Amino acid sequence: MRSFLTRGLVALSVVLGASAVNYNSSAYTDSATGIDFQRWCDEGTGYCFGVALPETVESDFIGQLTVPLSESKGWGGVSLGGQMTENLLLATWPNGDSAVASLRKTKVYSSPDTFSGDASIAEIPKGTSVNSTHFTYTFLCSGCIIGTPTTFSASDDSYLMGWALSKTNPSTPGSPSSVLPYHAAGNGAFRMLLSQAKSAQYSTWVDMAEAPTTPTASSSASVTPSATPTPSPNALPTVSNVTYDYIVVGGGPAGIITAERLAEANKKVLLVERGVASLVSMGATDSLPWNQSLTPFDVPALGTSLSKLGVIGDYLCEDVPGMAGCVLGGGTIVNAMVFIHPQSVDFDDKWPSGWKWQDVEAAAGRLYERNPGSTLPSADGRRYDQSLYKVLSSFLSGMGWQSVDQHEQPNVKHMAYSHPSWSIGDGVRAGPVRSYLPLVQDRDNFFLRLQTKARRLVRRGGRVTGVEVENVTGGIEIINVHAGGKVVLAAGAMSTPRILFNSGIGPVDQVKTVQDGSTGITLPPQAEWIDLPVGQGLKDHPMFTVSVNSNSNFTAYNTSSVMSSPSALDRRLYAQGSGILTQGGHRLQFWTSNEGTDGVTRFYQGSCSPSGEGTMTMKLYLTHGATSSGVLGINAAGSTILETDPWLTTAADKEATTRFLEGLINDIETSSGLSLQDTSAQDILAQMTSGDHWVGTAKMGPDDGRHSNGTSVVDTNTKVYGTENLFIVDASIHPDLPTGNTQAMVMVAAEAAAARILAQDSIGGAA
Repeated sequence: MRSFLTRGLVALSVVLGASAVNYNSSAYTDSATGIDFQRWCDEGTGYCFGVALPETVESDFIGQLTVPLSESKGWGGVSLGGQMTENLLLATWPNGDSAVASLRKTKVYSSPDTFSGDASIAEIPKGTSVNSTHFTYTFLCSGCIIGTPTTFSASDDSYLMGWALSKTNPSTPGSPSSVLPYHAAGNGAFRMLLSQAKSAQYSTWVDMAEAPTTPTASSSASVTPSATPTPSPNALPTVSNVTYDYIVVGGGPAGIITAERLAEANKKVLLVERGVASLVSMGATDSLPWNQSLTPFDVPALGTSLSKLGVIGDYLCEDVPGMAGCVLGGGTIVNAMVFIHPQSVDFDDKWPSGWKWQDVEAAAGRLYERNPGSTLPSADGRRYDQSLYKVLSSFLSGMGWQSVDQHEQPNVKHMAYSHPSWSIGDGVRAGPVRSYLPLVQDRDNFFLRLQTKARRLVRRGGRVTGVEVENVTGGIEIINVHAGGKVVLAAGAMSTPRILFNSGIGPVDQVKTVQDGSTGITLPPQAEWIDLPVGQGLKDHPMFTVSVNSNSNFTAYNTSSVMSSPSALDRRLYAQGSGILTQGGHRLQFWTSNEGTDGVTRFYQGSCSPSGEGTMTMKLYLTHGATSSGVLGINAAGSTILETDPWLTTAADKEATTRFLEGLINDIETSSGLSLQDTSAQDILAQMTSGDHWVGTAKMGPDDGRHSNGTSVVDTNTKVYGTENLFIVDASIHPDLPTGNTQAMVMVAAEAAAARILAQDSIGGAA
C-alpha cells in the first residue's frame, strides 16, 4: 500500500475481522467516575470505547475513549457507524496535560472536516487522564445521536461501530480542526450493545460534565494536509540548467518500468518521485533490529500487517482520497504484495484495439522474466503454516471448486482456488525497485530525484516544455525537456489527475477550482486549457471483509515478534531464504463469477488469511466486470477528492454482488466446520470499503475526449489528446478493472506503454 509523515487520514475503513470472542461490547464500570459503560476493547492495542445511555434515549450519550500512546504520541477515534464516510466521527488526543476532541464527518476517504452540525462535546474531567502510555477521555456528546446513516438511532438495540488508532500526533495538536495523520496503528469494527448501556443513573453522570464546546468557525473550515509548506503564490521558480530527453513523473511501478526501458534505449531520463527511498541500501533508516540491511517493508511475512504494526504512515500520500504509496516504488512497497497475473479477458473486454491480450502478451512476458512473482517463495521448496489452506481448500473442493496453479492457469477464474501469488523474490519483497531500477541506476544517462513533488506541467499550447516541482524545502523549480523531449506521467490514478488539473488539462470546472484555489498554481491562459474528461472514469474494487470461524485449532502467525526478534528457528531459516518469513500473510486465494441482470459477467476474488484461534479473514472483492464508476476531482487546497463514489452505483453490480455473498453465506453456514460472524449479505454490504485498486481517471481509447461523446484522455499510444509530447503510463489510463489486485496489470501495461512510446520516438539518442 505513503512520509502510507504526519500524512493525512486516508481512510477510516473498518473490517469485520475481529474474533467471535472479542466482537461485542461488555459491561464495564469506570473506577474514576463510577459510570457504567458498555465498552469494547481491542485486545491487540489496548484501544477501548464505551457508551452510557439514559433509560429513554433521545440525542445525547456519554462516551469514553481509551487511547494507547507511543512515546506520548497518538490519537484515537470512533465512527458512530460502521464506516468512515457519511458517519459522525469523534477523534481525541492529548495536548500536553489537556485533552482535545473533535467531531468530524466526511463524504470521502480523506482527512475528515470538522462537523458543522449542532452536536457538541463536553469533557468529564474526572474521567479524563493522560500518562506516557495511555490517554483516557470521558465526555458528554450532546446532539450526537442523529440516526442512520450518520449515527445509530435512539431505538437501536445494537449498532456496528468502527475504531481507528494512530501512533502519530495530529499536525497541530492544539487545534480541534487539525489534520489527522493516517490511522496506521489499527482500525476495525465492533458491535456496541446499546440496549445494555442504559442506566437510571445517567442524569447523575451528566452533571459531571463541563460546559459543552461547539466547533468554531475556524475549526469547522475544511482542512487539507500538506507534506511541505505551501509555496508562496508570488514565489518565482528557479530554472534548472539541465535538460532531459524524458522526464518521468512518479516513481511507482509504472514510472520505474517506463524510465528503465527509456534509459535502456539510451535516452537521457530523469525520474522524479515525491517520496523517499525505502531500501536501506538507498538510505532508509528504519531497519529492523535483528537485520540492519532490511526494513519492515522488505520482510514478506509483514506485508499484511504493516498498518496494524504502525509502520506504514510515513509512506502514504496525504492529498488523495484513498490509500496510495508516496515512496520510491509506490504501492509495491506498502501493499500486501499480492501479484495476480491478469487473465486474457482483463484486456480483451474493454481495452482498445492494439491493447488486447494478444497485443500485450509479449509485454507480460518481459515483465514476468524480471518480476515473475511466486506462489512458493521459500528456497527450500516448502510451504509453511498451511492449516488454513487445508481447512479452506477442503471446504472449496467439497463444493466442486477446482485447485489451480494461478501462474500456469491465469484464465481459470470460476470456482477456482490457488496458493497465493506474491511479488517476492529471493526471500524479500520484489517489485521494480529491485527488479528494474538496479539495471539502470548506475548509468550516466539515468537520473533520480527523490522528495521532489511535481506541481504542474509547463506548456505552450500543446507542447510541454518542462515540469514545475517542489523540493523538500518547499522551493519551486522548473525542470525542462529538450526541444524534442517528452514528459511521461506515472503518478498514479489519484495523483496524475491533480497534475493535469494544475496544468489546465481536464474538465473546466476542475481547472477553475485550481484557478480559484489557494495553491498558487500558475495556469496557462484559459484559451489554452484542454477540456478532457480527466477523473470521470474512476473505478475501484469494492471490498468486503468478513471473519469465518472454524473448528480447527490453527492460529495466526505473530507478526509483532518479527519487528523485534523472530524466533531463532525463523531467523535461521530466513537467513537461508526459507521459512515462514518469506511468505506473505495470505494462505489461499479464490475466484468465481456470475452473470448480472445486465448480461455482464462479474468476477470475485477472495484473499484469505488466519486471524486468530481457529478464525480466518476473507477479503472479498468485486473485480472485473463491475459497471460502477465515480468521479475524481480536486479541491481548493490542491488535494484530489471523490466527487462521486465508484462502488456499487449500478443496480446490476449491487444485485450480482448480493447474490455472490448470499451464495457464500449459504455454503459456509451449511458446511460442517465453518461459520460466519455476519450471516446477512446486507450486513456485509453495509461494511463495504475501498479495495484501493484505483484505475481509469485518464482513460485510454480512440475516442478523443475533447469531442462530443468522447470518453478518453489518452490515445492508444498513451499520448494525451491535444498535446504533442505528454504521455501517461500508470493505472489512470486503464479503461477497466482487472480480475485481481492491480499491481501486476499495472506493470504489464507500463511495459507495453514504454514500447509504444519508444516506437514513435523522434529523439536521436541520448543528449
